[in-house]
Amino acid sequence: MNFRTADLNLFRVFVTLLEEKNATRAGERLGLSQSAVSHALRRLREMVRDDLFVRGQTGLRPTPRALEIADAARTALKLLETAVTAQRFDPSVDHHAFHIAAGSYISYVLGPLIAERVLALAPNVQVHFRNLYAGMTEDLDTGALDMVIGCFEAIPGRFSYRQLFEETGVWVARVGHPAFVDGVSYEVLAGLPHLAVTGGNDDPDRTSAGHLGLRRVTSWGERYALGEEPPRPFSVQDSFSALNMVGRSDMVCVLPRRLAELAAERGKVMMIEPPVAPSPTPFGAVLRATDGPGSPNDWLLSVCQAAAATL
Repeated sequence: MNFRTADLNLFRVFVTLLEEKNATRAGERLGLSQSAVSHALRRLREMVRDDLFVRGQTGLRPTPRALEIADAARTALKLLETAVTAQRFDPSVDHHAFHIAAGSYISYVLGPLIAERVLALAPNVQVHFRNLYAGMTEDLDTGALDMVIGCFEAIPGRFSYRQLFEETGVWVARVGHPAFVDGVSYEVLAGLPHLAVTGGNDDPDRTSAGHLGLRRVTSWGERYALGEEPPRPFSVQDSFSALNMVGRSDMVCVLPRRLAELAAERGKVMMIEPPVAPSPTPFGAVLRATDGPGSPNDWLLSVCQAAAATL
């Protein structure tokens, strides 16, 4: 293979096939016929000496070799596009709609602070929050999603990560809980029925393109265990459901500190500091690595960072 004579347009076809998994749809996006897409794919196969795609039940499935070059191809094309077309984003006048995937906790705690800044700085900007979901990685790749905010175990190399804040957990129980009338005892706390928060879908975000999705932390309350496995008669999918259930029962659970503090201020629950607190859990933002300085998403990140700094 002589890269100096390679047709770089072939890689546009390659990346579009990765995203669409169908030659007809890829051609429609590129303004090419299906035969032209097939011809480009044949030339690319000859160039890299690999099939690159095989037919599967859900469409074209990338080979291991295709997955090896996918990140580099996406990043290179995006950098070229940015170099020749990008204009510096001006939030005071530009129109733009941002789409952020985040859990309910992030939307509740950080969302209002983000909204306050956006409304003050960018009159023509919209920000749409949605829940974390399977397929986030693909939408982040294609630009249907601008940012994911959460706690992650692994992040593919084609994305960038910026930590926004750290969070700790705290035990919560209902105000007036009979077990704590005479004060807090960790031995008593350990023996009470615990409410588990599962985080909803425990499966990480996986894509059809070789399972190269974000892997997020779905539950971190186990790190606050008080010894032997306690009885867990109930589990719920989110911290808000847990907060309501704890406030109306004699169960206890671990919740994010900032959420527990807001509820405690309203007299809904009491907070019990963990006897041995583990290290804080980092929460951060994931964007495409190609969202460089001056881009709309770079501005959105700066807003999120400024908002998080006030937590």
